[in-house]
Parts: sequence; structure tokens; C-alpha cells
Amino acid sequence: MGDYRDKSGREHVDAPEKIDLTNIMLDVYHGVKKLWWLIIGLIVFCAVQSYFSVSTSYQSNYVASATVSVTSVGGMDYVNAQSAQQMAEVFPYILTSGVLKDVVAEDMGLDSMPGNITVEADEGTNLLTISVSGNDPQMAYETLKSVIENYPKVAEFVFGETKLTILDETGIPTDTKRAEVIRGSYKRGALKGAIIGCVILLIYVLSRRTVKSKKELKKNINLPDLGSIPYIRTKKRKKETFHNSVSLLNERIPMSYLEAVRKLRIRIMKEMETKEYHTLLVTSSIPGEGKTTLSANLAIAIAQQGKKVLLIDCDLRNPSVAGVMNEQEEHPGLGAVLKKEVPLLKALKNVELPKERTNEKGKLHVMFGGPADGDGAMMIGSRRMQALIRALNSKYDIIILDTAPSELLADAPLLAKYVDAALYVIRNDYTKLREIREGVESLALSGVHMMGFVFNGDNSASKHGYGYGYGYKRYRSYGGYGYGKHYGKYGSYGHYGTAEKGSTDNSGRVIKE
Repeated sequence: MGDYRDKSGREHVDAPEKIDLTNIMLDVYHGVKKLWWLIIGLIVFCAVQSYFSVSTSYQSNYVASATVSVTSVGGMDYVNAQSAQQMAEVFPYILTSGVLKDVVAEDMGLDSMPGNITVEADEGTNLLTISVSGNDPQMAYETLKSVIENYPKVAEFVFGETKLTILDETGIPTDTKRAEVIRGSYKRGALKGAIIGCVILLIYVLSRRTVKSKKELKKNINLPDLGSIPYIRTKKRKKETFHNSVSLLNERIPMSYLEAVRKLRIRIMKEMETKEYHTLLVTSSIPGEGKTTLSANLAIAIAQQGKKVLLIDCDLRNPSVAGVMNEQEEHPGLGAVLKKEVPLLKALKNVELPKERTNEKGKLHVMFGGPADGDGAMMIGSRRMQALIRALNSKYDIIILDTAPSELLADAPLLAKYVDAALYVIRNDYTKLREIREGVESLALSGVHMMGFVFNGDNSASKHGYGYGYGYKRYRSYGGYGYGKHYGKYGSYGHYGTAEKGSTDNSGRVIKE
């Protein structure tokens, strides 16, 4: 990113992006608020999966053991203690030689000895602990008794004649470790789920890094701050689609939103009238930032002041003005006018404004985008478009052009050459700083006067009226355009958010599911 000057001569310098620990912590906080359900879900899923996996595959291990005293036939006690220690030390060699296994198997009438055998000696005593483990408790106990009976016979050639006397035994064993193993399994599963959740959260935080405050914007882009628009969302109301829209024509719109748009209108009109500007381009970095909703409401607010206003939907790949204005009928769009398929007057639609809130001189006309039209979009930067704007200039006080995102497509920078000023919409916690910089630069390089930015969906500025509230799930997706950054084939937007059916958000999208 390099330095650039806009039409007013202001120099824009791109500051290098720095790592801000405060912003990272805020990103983590917002990430936890957004993904807490996923993290908890992963913990529960992994815990349950681990529990069932271990409990279904677990094989019980029964251990039968006995403590015996070693007595040398005709010997002294110290010899007995020494014999017990030697028996324990030599036991592995006797066991691996196969002699004891064969003797025990023959004694039990089996082809091979079942289970595993271990022997431990209590140091300084003549006591041995013999243990037999296996998956059958009765068989483990029978094997233990056979080992105690036959072990002295096999070891006789080493220690001489010895006798093993049972002092204590477990009897037929039970599996005491099953509950412990299974209980530990879901704890390990929960830990695994938590780790996976933290990794996903980390990836989310590192990849998102969206702008969350005007302070951050002012520090990183050199554009005037024209104000904030509070975040609102209407509640679901059956059979009242229009009354769920974020529009100044909606009588249920909160007063905080009305005041924010009116303040923006005052600032914009002051500069437009001072510099004798008539055409205003409204754009954003990426889809879903609410530029179309803001364009429509700004056009309504200016018309209510007593101006003759024309709103043109110039985003022909994804025409959205009709949806924001709740226009159900189909109308020929800008593309049809540019291709001379319909006369200009037929493409203009008069919008009725509330008389009690509108100066009698105020009028609002809208030229909709019509059906998605890739061929028409290719004419946005043409001489025919320039001639159309010049022809309309004499008929209207203000012309507002809602365009495609400037960081994603070349439409806005191409069209900017034919208009007086540009307004940049930036949505709170939605757009990355890199995307904003690239979008602003591509627009400013056209030479248009950069009037400033509007911070849309500002939570800190929200004051809710009746029927409105916070929150909805938002998903950023704009590959549906079919373009690379600036060039490519035609396409259309995908969906960018979900919330209650029948409601809309600051971006103006009607929430269907």
C-alpha cells in the first residue's frame, strides 16, 4: 500500500499494521462470545465419544492374588526369608522357561496356562505375594491355586525342598479398576474437546482481526469520521415484512437510528452544498456492511428535507435496493437503460414519503437494479453511464449511487470518475483493516473526493426502542460474486447472516431462516 492524495489534496499515508495485545484480547473475548457453544459442544461430544469408546471396548482384567509364607523343609527362619527373596528373583526365568506353564496347564487339564503370573517378595521376610491376572475371574483363581501348589515343585532344583503356606488370598476376584478407567475416559475426552475448541478459537482469532472501533479506524486510515449508525435488529412479526425492515419509512424504527441518519444527512448536505456537489457514491469494502440500507435511508432523509433525490442501484450483479425499499414489483433496472432496452423515464419509480414528516418540495425517485445483470455491470464505467449521470444532474438536487464493494470489484472505482464525492461504509466487527485499506485506496486512486466514512452497526452507540434488540449470527461470505479481487466472471452474492425469520439487520438483508 502506498501513499495517495484524494481530490481535495489530502495526503493519505498507510501506517504499517502492528500487533496490538489489547485488540488480540478483544478478539479472544469476541471469539469466545461467538464460539462458546461450539467449544462446549466439542467438550461434551468428545467426552461422550471417549466414554462409549472405552466402555464398549474395555476388557475386564481380574487379578487373583495370595500372600504365602515360604518354609524350607527342615530349615531355619533366615533361610526361609532368603528362599522367598530368591524365589521372587528367579521366578521370571522359571516362568519364561515354560516349565511352570506346562506343569500348571497339565494340572488344570488345559492345552496352555491361562492368564499372567507375577511374584513379589517382602524384603526381610519369608513372605511372597503371587498374583494371577486374566479376563475370567474363576479361571484366574484356579490358576493361582495351581501355581501355589506346583511352584515349589518346579523351583525345587534351585532352592531345595520348600513349602508355601497361604496366609491370605483374594478369593474369586472382581474387576475393581473398571469404574476408574471409564471415569478417567470421559475426563480425557473432555480435555481433548477443550484443546480442539481452543485451537479453533485461536484460528478464528488470528484469521478474523476485524475493526471494532472508530478509534482503530482513525488511527489506521486518513478519512474524516462522518458518524456512527447504531446496530439494531427488528423482532419477528408475522405478515409485517415491511415493519421488520431497517428503513426510515418504517414507523417502528428506533429514535436512535433516526437521529444518527439525520446527523449524517446534515454533515453530508453541508459539504455537498458548500462545494456544489450533486452526485454521491456510496460503497464499502466487502458485501454485507450495510451500504445499500444506508444509501436508501440517506436518500429518504435528504428527500424529507425538501430535496429532489434520485437513488440508483448500481450494483447490477447483486441488486439490493428493491429489497431494502420493500418493492415487490419487478422494474427495469439500470442495466436495461444502459443497454437502451427501456427508456429512462420507464426505469424511474416514485417513492411515496410520509407527508407529516416530509417537506412538500421533497421527492424521491429510485432506479432499481432489475434482475442480476453481468452484461449491464460491464457498462458501469462506460461513457454511456457518464452521459446518463450528466443528463440526470439537471433534474435532481442529489443523486445517490449505491455501488458494488470497492475492495472486491472494479465497478466503484470506475464509476467514481463520474461522480463528485464518495461515502465509505465500514461495519463494526465485520471487516478486516487490510480490506478497508485496499478498498479505500482503490477508490481514492480514481480521484473522487473522499467525503469520509460511516461506522455502521456501532454497538456502543445502540439505544433500542420498542421491538428491537441485539444479536444475530453473522457469516462473512462473498465468493459468490464470481470475481477475483477486481476481475473475473459474473456472479452474485451468497447469504451473509442468519437470525429470526422475517427480520432484517443493519445490512438490510431480510432474514428468511
